[in-house]
Amino acid sequence: MENIRLDKYVTLKYPELSRAKVQRLIKEGGILVNGKKVKTAYILSENDDVFVNEKSLKDSVLGVSTLKAEHFELKILYEDESCFVIDKPAGMVVHPGEGETHLSGTVANAILSKVDPDAGEKDRPGIVHRLDKDTSGALLIAKTKKAYDFFVSQFKEGKVGKEYVVLVFGEPSHSIGKIDSPIGRSLKDRKKMAVMREGRYAVTDYEVEKVFESYDEGVVSLLKVGIPTGRTHQIRVHMSAIGYPVVGDDVYGETRRNRKFKERFGLKRQFLHAQKISFVSPDGDEKISVISSLPSELQRVLSSLRELS
Repeated sequence: MENIRLDKYVTLKYPELSRAKVQRLIKEGGILVNGKKVKTAYILSENDDVFVNEKSLKDSVLGVSTLKAEHFELKILYEDESCFVIDKPAGMVVHPGEGETHLSGTVANAILSKVDPDAGEKDRPGIVHRLDKDTSGALLIAKTKKAYDFFVSQFKEGKVGKEYVVLVFGEPSHSIGKIDSPIGRSLKDRKKMAVMREGRYAVTDYEVEKVFESYDEGVVSLLKVGIPTGRTHQIRVHMSAIGYPVVGDDVYGETRRNRKFKERFGLKRQFLHAQKISFVSPDGDEKISVISSLPSELQRVLSSLRELS
């Protein structure tokens, strides 16, 4: 962390926070260097000790919730007294963003009346993990504070199993592989993530299920992917970093190739689906596995690819 600004360093460690929020927290004393308040532009030295106050992180940075309950139906795949799993459709944001972004129409708005307001952060109660807006599939929600705290711990310890179905451009050189590369917020584009030495630990496991010819865009491969860690955009960043970007992902992939594939196969989104989530309930020792069926749009793409093969 030597020779890097304090606000930039903290943002890399907490990629879910904007630079503005980090700077505000530094000014309020929620982040200290060697036990003292410093300026946001402070340049860190090799032996500096950076302390982040977790309570300040939640109270000062997140502020007062403006989340409002909205009544629209979500498909529930599993439910018990402590939690439930929904089938999140592609195109839906999980929780409101910073500022005036996505204040309504999110999963958090829809589940607000079903969860304890104290079960997590003020603007996203019950939310223990996320799926990207254009990723569909199984999303676990905590109903109570006890369940929330339990699942947060389980996710941190890598005890929640997450399995995805992913279509990528190209054919990986190994049928089974592991990507072990840290991920942080891109220094070139704050809206994107990137593989970087100063990022957070991230591991992605993949297995090639099927290889298809994809008309004039060459080969595409269907993968089964597991992520023991859960960094923002992790699968998309990791697959792009090794040269096999997710089909339909214009952020980390090639726009021209995605456009031609989408036009040919009628795809409207990135081909990334959270197919399975496995966890232990806070109220018992039994392992629960919940499956989300592949959406019809993605099924149609695979059917068309099979016809070409």
